[in-house]
Amino acid sequence: MKSMKRRDFLKGVLAASAVGVAPFNILKAGPSPNGKLNIAGIGIGGQGSGNLSYLTRSNNVIALCDVDEERFGKCIAGKKELHGIKLWKDYRVMFDKIGKDIDAVCIATPEHNHYTISMDAMRRGKHVYCQKPLCHTVNEVRLLSEEAKKYPKVVTQMGNQGHSTSSSAMLRDWGLAESVGPIREVHAYSKKNYWIDKPLVRGSVVPKTLDWNLYLNRAAMIPFSTSYMNREWIRYSHFSGAVGDMAAHIFDPAYYALDLRVPLSVRAKVNTPAYPGSLPRSGVITWEFGARGAKPPVTLKYYLGTDIEFPWPKHLEKGRTPITSGSVMVGENASIMAGSHSQGARIIPESVMKETPRPPKRAFRCKGQSHFDNWTLACKGEDTAMSPFAYAGPLSEIIVLGDIALLHPGQTLLWDSKKMKITNDDAADKSLFMRRLAPRDDINWF
Repeated sequence: MKSMKRRDFLKGVLAASAVGVAPFNILKAGPSPNGKLNIAGIGIGGQGSGNLSYLTRSNNVIALCDVDEERFGKCIAGKKELHGIKLWKDYRVMFDKIGKDIDAVCIATPEHNHYTISMDAMRRGKHVYCQKPLCHTVNEVRLLSEEAKKYPKVVTQMGNQGHSTSSSAMLRDWGLAESVGPIREVHAYSKKNYWIDKPLVRGSVVPKTLDWNLYLNRAAMIPFSTSYMNREWIRYSHFSGAVGDMAAHIFDPAYYALDLRVPLSVRAKVNTPAYPGSLPRSGVITWEFGARGAKPPVTLKYYLGTDIEFPWPKHLEKGRTPITSGSVMVGENASIMAGSHSQGARIIPESVMKETPRPPKRAFRCKGQSHFDNWTLACKGEDTAMSPFAYAGPLSEIIVLGDIALLHPGQTLLWDSKKMKITNDDAADKSLFMRRLAPRDDINWF
């Protein structure tokens, strides 16, 4: 299948609604004779190789794609199940050459690549599992979510794996039943954060095993530096946002249980400003959400980093293990606490947990025993994907708005979701996390 010319699709791409093109015909691969999916992996670093190793247990991994041959070799060295599978450097060439044999793709590249690869895969009729956060910019999240609506037969899933657990379902059941009374506050915590306070290594030579042009994808052209290699890209705002690495997991319990979708505003408090090209080492980010039907407004606070004090959760008894990665939904009568991936759902204090009747099972329980199993079964028509782009998109927008707030601290940024605009701060609205400042859209990425 020939790719659509970039200029034909991206006319007006920076507008929130600029996706209006005729959809491609879906050319789905034929069914595997043994009922297994034929999966291609794109991005074979530590995360990607681990994902694909798991997928080989019950499906066929038939192609691997990575722009860095050297790192690829190191990451699959101990995974014999991935040996002998052809490596492609350019996912577009892979699709053109063997696309008819591919049912689905697992994307685990740096997040600045997620948008273009997911878009190309969906348009070719391939089911998509994309690691979190969904995209690097609000604009990309919005465009990808809108495009996914055009392909109801294509199953999408973002990699916030805790969402498929029974603990996640219990959290939603408690939220729907108002088991702890109305919830107006959520406190989220993560010591894990990525930042940098050192200058880039200059004058680096691009290794022969790396295609730097493909690595950058539609991100603006910048000189290669060894500072970006071996997952160090995650520290640099050109490729990643500090909020996104854990927030997709940590925010999910409240996002799911309380139906949080569109924030009204976001504000960040930062002690030490960000080093150029990175995000701050720590901060407290506050989102305000309006009422949702009968549910009251909610304030979500995210305590991020190692050099700030984490407040002790309300209703958590002294002597309990302090929370360093997870969230607490504060109700009038008690609180709901969950770990970083929705695990260990509990009502606190423990005395209330013991007294609270088990709520009706209203949340959907998937058949899959894991997030990957849920996705692959959904691709086969045997389950419903738990975190499709329609669900993951708004969650990812919340996350990226947090990145913007960290770079514009001390200012309450007012968010107009319909217009996709920060209405009271032009500099924040022009942030690199809102839209790519110089996208290389003259190159046909999809």
